[in-house]
Amino acid sequence: MLIKDLSVYYNIIYLPAGQNIFMSPISISVALAMTYLGAGGETKAQMRQVLHFNDVEENQLHQAFDDIRTALSQSEEAYRRHMAAQLGYGDPNSVPEDLQDALNKPYQLYMANRLFGEQSYTFLAEFLTAGRTHYGAELEEVDFRYRTNLLHFR
Repeated sequence: MLIKDLSVYYNIIYLPAGQNIFMSPISISVALAMTYLGAGGETKAQMRQVLHFNDVEENQLHQAFDDIRTALSQSEEAYRRHMAAQLGYGDPNSVPEDLQDALNKPYQLYMANRLFGEQSYTFLAEFLTAGRTHYGAELEEVDFRYRTNLLHFR
């Protein structure tokens, strides 16, 4: 359930000549979905429309992001079992030799999600729980009011 079009990235792609850019659509989508998780009222309605989350129920949306995170972060053995099942075999050891390469995980991915919130603000318990459950994101309380210079060194 990634953002459906590139409109979100429009302003990012126009850089001065000679500069490079690397974007991870899943990272951007997850950050926006976590922000959406904590939004309310008109802000939430506007985000829902702009991010194209209209066609899915909210609990299904966050579960879909959790499923993506879990799938991308699964262990080598879990990946081998999943790929064997996709190929129609119950056990990775029963996959023929000529298909064994398909069972090798072609990447190592680490996702680091974190929520940062003003330390003087009280966050709703269900927001914190949903952030941990669906995004693996803990809240780090930060003094945004008086210690903003320290944020650049984290």
